[in-house]
Amino acid sequence: MDTGQMRSIARDILDGRSDSTIEEYRRITKRLDGEQWHDYATARNVSKRYGYLLRAAYRHRLADLLRESLRAADRERKAGNRDTALVHRHQAEELAKILQGKEPEYHPVGPRRSRKTSKRKSLAGLPPDWREQVIGALKEADRVPAVVLALTGCRPAEFREGVLLERDDEDLKVTILGAKVSDLTRGGQEQRVLTFDGADPLVHWLLEHPGWQDGRLVAGGDLGAWRKRFTRAAARLGFKKISPYSLRHQFSGDQKARGWNDDRLSQALGQASARTRKHYGHARQGRGSGGLKSVTATRAVRNAQTPIPGQSPAPTPEPIPTPTPVLDLDLDLDLDTGPSPE
Repeated sequence: MDTGQMRSIARDILDGRSDSTIEEYRRITKRLDGEQWHDYATARNVSKRYGYLLRAAYRHRLADLLRESLRAADRERKAGNRDTALVHRHQAEELAKILQGKEPEYHPVGPRRSRKTSKRKSLAGLPPDWREQVIGALKEADRVPAVVLALTGCRPAEFREGVLLERDDEDLKVTILGAKVSDLTRGGQEQRVLTFDGADPLVHWLLEHPGWQDGRLVAGGDLGAWRKRFTRAAARLGFKKISPYSLRHQFSGDQKARGWNDDRLSQALGQASARTRKHYGHARQGRGSGGLKSVTATRAVRNAQTPIPGQSPAPTPEPIPTPTPVLDLDLDLDLDTGPSPE
């Protein structure tokens, strides 16, 4: 195989990939840690879709090594190091053969255990006002993240990047940038906009926050240490299995209980697949929070089971300003929530 053919093999795999796809491949390559993709997938019985991602990332890494081997061989040849150049050339040929060979097919074996169902089980047996109790048990400076996560169902990683709150007459409009977005698989929602009824107690509490400027407020910041404080506050109330992600499951359960178990819920959760929402909350776990009035998102929901007539993508708002954590409050939460932390 000549050098031109090997360069063509590498170029066909490496070129034309977006930055986000390359970054995703790098994360997967790090996870593989040198293990062949098919062995990794089989040992863990991953989904067929994720097996495809593993294969693509693995081949991208081999193509990158092929290109580097060819470049190294060229450098050593020009430097007069013939033997070293031949070693790199041999490595390039072996990599090219692997990339040209037929890849094994992958099929998951038997039913796969869902990792998401266990988290929603933490909601079983909780009182209707468990969220309000936990929020009230937090110190004042820790309540904003809890209120935003409880109201919107956003992921903690999305809160970290900044959630834009805007006044919409008497209501509240919330813009969230998605944390699990893939250009490769078209997964996730790059952006979603949720509108909430201003009469909802959590919405009213946020609208009374003193940090509003020109009708906008950005809530965001790292939640690393806050997660532990949230979990400890819940545990003091006897809610032993509650974590910040439980707020997302509760949000989903509330929407399902009010009849929103359709593509609106998928978009509100930041998902682009109709199948994914089944893992989040049960309708019987709904606890009456129905403040969500509307939702739009950048992508239509795939495999739509209950599409929304006339659904259109959300308009792109002005860029969200650099998030400044808004965690210092002077407001009393209007909730009877039990004992305060020591």
